[in-house]
Amino acid sequence: MTPKGQLSALLLLTVVGALAACGEQTSPAPQTMIGTLDLEIRDSATVTIAPDGKVSLEVTAGFGLLEEGAKLVVAGRTERLAESSATLYTARFDVPPQSGPCKAAPISLALSLHRQGGNATVYGGLTAYCGADTWYGVPVRVLRLAGQLPVR
Repeated sequence: MTPKGQLSALLLLTVVGALAACGEQTSPAPQTMIGTLDLEIRDSATVTIAPDGKVSLEVTAGFGLLEEGAKLVVAGRTERLAESSATLYTARFDVPPQSGPCKAAPISLALSLHRQGGNATVYGGLTAYCGADTWYGVPVRVLRLAGQLPVR
């Protein structure tokens, strides 16, 4: 091979190596997020979102919708909205009947949290519907949530 051919081959190998290295970039492994959020200002809700998507919720006040101190765990959903640099976290909890506004009916409780960019603060709420597997219509109660949900 001529010196010019060797130089061309070396340049080609360098370019191919550089392109292969670009493809090896990996995103960081998901980590658990744990936070105690303000629930209707005076009370609190501890929310945990695990890397496998499991969402747990424990509240200090049930508002007739939950037992205080009970821990609910379900598979949740994380949705990243690249166009607005936002992330949405949602989960649906099935709650047995309580002595509150739904009386003898089971309760469908929807968690929804919004994070803007890399900010640790999330905002959202818990929306309660009377009836099993009921996720639309007029909610019986909407509880506001806000606070820090940092990645640990």
